[in-house]
Amino acid sequence: MPEICPPITPDELRQFDLFKDDEPAALEWLAERFVVRCYEAGEEFVKPGDPATEFIVVLEGELHFLRDSDLYGGAFIRLPGQPTGVLPFSRMTTIRGRGLAVKASRAAVMHASHLRELVYKAPCLAQKLVNEMIDRARDTTQRDERANKMLALGKLSAGLAHELNNPSSAVVRSSARLRDALMERRTHTIAMRGDVISQEAQDLILDLGGIITEAAKHPQKLDGLERSDREEEMSDWLESYGLETNLASSLVEAGLRPANLERLREIVGAHNAAHGLHILAADHEVLSLTREIEEASRRIADLIQAVKAYSYMDRVPVTDVDVEQGIDVTLRMFQHQLKHGFEVRKIFAGDLPLIRANGGELNQVWTNLIDNAIDAMSSAEPKVLEIRTCKEPDKVLVEVTDSGAGIPKDVQSRIFDAFFTTKPVGKGTGLGLDIVHRIIREHKGSIMVTSVPGRTTFQVRLPVE
Repeated sequence: MPEICPPITPDELRQFDLFKDDEPAALEWLAERFVVRCYEAGEEFVKPGDPATEFIVVLEGELHFLRDSDLYGGAFIRLPGQPTGVLPFSRMTTIRGRGLAVKASRAAVMHASHLRELVYKAPCLAQKLVNEMIDRARDTTQRDERANKMLALGKLSAGLAHELNNPSSAVVRSSARLRDALMERRTHTIAMRGDVISQEAQDLILDLGGIITEAAKHPQKLDGLERSDREEEMSDWLESYGLETNLASSLVEAGLRPANLERLREIVGAHNAAHGLHILAADHEVLSLTREIEEASRRIADLIQAVKAYSYMDRVPVTDVDVEQGIDVTLRMFQHQLKHGFEVRKIFAGDLPLIRANGGELNQVWTNLIDNAIDAMSSAEPKVLEIRTCKEPDKVLVEVTDSGAGIPKDVQSRIFDAFFTTKPVGKGTGLGLDIVHRIIREHKGSIMVTSVPGRTTFQVRLPVE
């Protein structure tokens, strides 16, 4: 429990800028109603869930207030002469965070029941406290907006990291195998001891190279039985000439059959044929691995391009925006989450006019709406996300529909209010739809929602001009 310290005097109050403009009678009235408390370093002076009943002014030391929902904003720091707690006209009823004295501190505390009278008794102080409350509300809103953006960014980053991990791992894996294949080819090339190969053998090897190249570009789609039969046929042929049967699978994968290889063995002899088959198998693997690396690299490049398109990098803030393209790149940001049991239906008009807008902000709208839809369907079956676009006479319409449980009627009118959320603490800031509403309003558009169990639709209308 904090220690009750000697009372404060009007002269001591006047030393702080907060009180210096008030009349002596006002300072007398304040001093009589303040109780001075002393806190030890590390002592907690409020905790979440406490009733909000006190107006506090720091006299000495330093008090920190940390909101439980403030994931990224840090602490509100109060130094000597700065107020905290309940302020005049504040609607706060419950403490939503934790207050700590970070060093030995002293504070003047007044019960909130005196605040109405304070407005009349100390009008100069009341004006400063109202300004303080406005600043605090603005600061809180900015912190919550940052937290909301960070939560959304965290989800997108996690999905993007997973999407990038697969092709980048493929590049690393294929590069290592490519190195081994090239070393294998070099070993068997050297083992041929520089023997001169006839022109007929060279032509035949070129023909076989064509078969291998085609197999690498367009891998054969063999069912299990057919593949097994071909490998057995190749293995029997290799065994009949004393060649390594472990090459059977690789040669079949390369699109080769015993009929293709019989003439080569006759021309170059058993020794060179053995090494030649290793070289052919290595050639196919090299070509296949380079194709895999190319595809994985292209996938990485596509993802990077999608991120650039999503964030509108290298573009002016307001430009001609393709709404359907913006929705497409936003969906790609959620590709990892949507893989797990979701059906995505895109019903695009295809002939929407470009609209003059801030593309990055509109993508933030689609991000919040899609993210909310995914959350709403976390326990739904089936999970269907439907996005529809169409052109109205002077507007573009975008509908985002989910098959979740729906929004209860008693809260539908509040979902666009700042700080309103039905999600647990740490899962949402209550600012996602508020930000959506504000961005759409700034673009002279409108948003509305209709919801019944199993179908919730957000309709966004944006003017063409």
